[in-house]
Amino acid sequence: MKRKAKLVLYLSVILLVIFTVNLSNLKGHTASLETDATIDDFEGYSSTEELKQAYYFWSSSENGMEWSLSQEHFNDGTQSMMIVAAEPFDSSWTSLTHRFSMSDWSDSSGISFWIHNDADESLSFNFDVKSESKAFGQEGTFTVAVKEEGNSLWEEHAFESMLTVPEHFSGLIRIAWNQFTEEYWQCSHNCETDLNLALVNGIEFGYNPQAHKDNDIYLDSISLWGTGDQSLAPEWAAPSNTFQLHYSPAPIDNPLKGFLPFSESVSWRTEPNEIPYSMEFFYIGLNDIMQHFDEFDWSKLETKLNDVASRGNQAIFRVYLDYPHRPSGIPPFLLDLGLETKDYHYESNGGPNGTSVAPNYDDENLQLALTQFIEALGNRYDGDPRIGFIQAGLIGFWGEWHTHPQDGWTPANSWDGELVEQKDGRATDWMPSLGNQEAIVQGFDQSFDQTKILVRYPTEFNQNVNVGYHDDSFAFQTLPPCLGGEVWHFVGRLQENQEMDKWKTEPIGGEIRPEIQLKMWDNDPPQYIDEPIGGAQGEDYYKSLELTHASWLKIQEVFQTPLSGEAMKRAQEGSRDLGYEYYVSTAYVKETDGFLKAAINIQNTGIAPFYYDWDIEIAAKGTNGTVQSWSTDWDITSILPKDKDTREHNDVLMEWSSTSTLSEGGYDILVRVVNPLLESTSQAKSFHFANIEQEENGWLKIGEVEISNSR
Repeated sequence: MKRKAKLVLYLSVILLVIFTVNLSNLKGHTASLETDATIDDFEGYSSTEELKQAYYFWSSSENGMEWSLSQEHFNDGTQSMMIVAAEPFDSSWTSLTHRFSMSDWSDSSGISFWIHNDADESLSFNFDVKSESKAFGQEGTFTVAVKEEGNSLWEEHAFESMLTVPEHFSGLIRIAWNQFTEEYWQCSHNCETDLNLALVNGIEFGYNPQAHKDNDIYLDSISLWGTGDQSLAPEWAAPSNTFQLHYSPAPIDNPLKGFLPFSESVSWRTEPNEIPYSMEFFYIGLNDIMQHFDEFDWSKLETKLNDVASRGNQAIFRVYLDYPHRPSGIPPFLLDLGLETKDYHYESNGGPNGTSVAPNYDDENLQLALTQFIEALGNRYDGDPRIGFIQAGLIGFWGEWHTHPQDGWTPANSWDGELVEQKDGRATDWMPSLGNQEAIVQGFDQSFDQTKILVRYPTEFNQNVNVGYHDDSFAFQTLPPCLGGEVWHFVGRLQENQEMDKWKTEPIGGEIRPEIQLKMWDNDPPQYIDEPIGGAQGEDYYKSLELTHASWLKIQEVFQTPLSGEAMKRAQEGSRDLGYEYYVSTAYVKETDGFLKAAINIQNTGIAPFYYDWDIEIAAKGTNGTVQSWSTDWDITSILPKDKDTREHNDVLMEWSSTSTLSEGGYDILVRVVNPLLESTSQAKSFHFANIEQEENGWLKIGEVEISNSR
């Protein structure tokens, strides 16, 4: 509180305002020292008449107060309860009462509420709890924690008999259970009964409307705090070193997530870009890298990686052998050794840029070359900060692990056009044997320990391999049969191979089906509904996202053809909702005798984890701008989004401590996740938490400490 509260004399009569509680609907969270079990947020009332039916009115005279729902001042949601004094202002005390059946609040540390005093004078009141038909409140000297709006710091204040907030106060009040004593007016002798939290049947609030006829009072967010697992606050936490942080959506271009374009289009893409991005995608032919067995020229790949990094972005790339309508990516030395190829006309292959050809993927020399290439790629680029993800590629049209319709099962009479090769009435299969496919996936897994690898399809042979997947027909061939899709759609394959939880440790990415990339955003929820494509319409974008937990998607069309209005807003939010989002709800900071401690309660409010163990730093920033930083051992990769069944977030407590040589003065305590691309360029995108307190430079302010010579 910025202004010291005035002390007032205790009034002899208690006003009871008892709020409706249904404990079966308490919204529980696990973070200790946080408002985490809502009693009444006033969002459940549809009218003032309904609110008044829930409360019993009492006054020391005929009049006293008026109470109503208000949308003028509130802490959360859109409503609060407003209380005003009623003319002729002859009541010295008044009450609103609602009782409920006995309830057990033992598993909590206290009660908190938000109050707004919309007047030029201070407001004095009592807040009591009813247990076993007795009132327990503030008697004698007591202490509460107060956090005024605009402050992240809880401050402890001592009061005498009544709580007081200054003029125009808005903020939270937090009262621990050990500050409640039995009210003296109900005791014939000494008041020695303890508050029984197992038998609570009401909450009490009291004020004198005659003394506060100009005070409009707004109440909101009445909650228990400190419920559940007390281990989710550090042992040294106290209201004075506990900081409540505030949610704000993280930026669209957070690293390693969201929509992304092709890097080759950067020179002609529409600018300014209205969908910020942090990654770019490119293809590169194997023949641009591999000169012979165990001979490699990395210069073209280096040029592409450096080009992407120069814009502060990380690259996703795929190496191909066969890309329809582009020159072949097969290294010439393999052709010289007799590698057989097959020409084809599918996907408009051929044309002014030359003709690609499908190689015999089971050729022994080709298999040896691919094995050596994968090993060399891992040796050189595993953990390279310029790279976000690598798609396995190499196999099939576009390196996409299929050669449809040359798939071994397409009937000759069902194909719209002539098959290039068939046998016994069916297309022959141009894919490598399952054994050779498995060998390639295993090679990537063995060659990369840090950089994440994605393959096109979930299969039996990559179930237990450390690779993710990319759905390159996202929101068109994604959903399973139970949602109108097919068994061979992406989620159908995940289900068939028991890989629905693969996203928890390995990334899911892909590409929105190119034909639907623009028009799908005309609808809410986003879904392509237009001229059928192959007899089919698009699928619900958010249902596809919910089931796949995708982190990123290629969507070139929205970067080169501007959207507008609501369509642009939907596309922007569609990008933001991909992947991770980490929110720090509460922080704890303490400095004692040259020893600095910090802790945070953090949760993942996105739909997937962050997949890289980037360094996390703590810093102290002095008033003169100087910064001293420390490394931590924190790792956020295992913090998953809220559980799909319980809908509860997985709050995690992360603690850190270190010796400190900070001099006397005040310090902001900061935390950041360090993008390793900063080693290469100062343009690297900063990792941002989903907090209002987040700074553009990547630092998140989590609290403050004051160091004096007397420490």
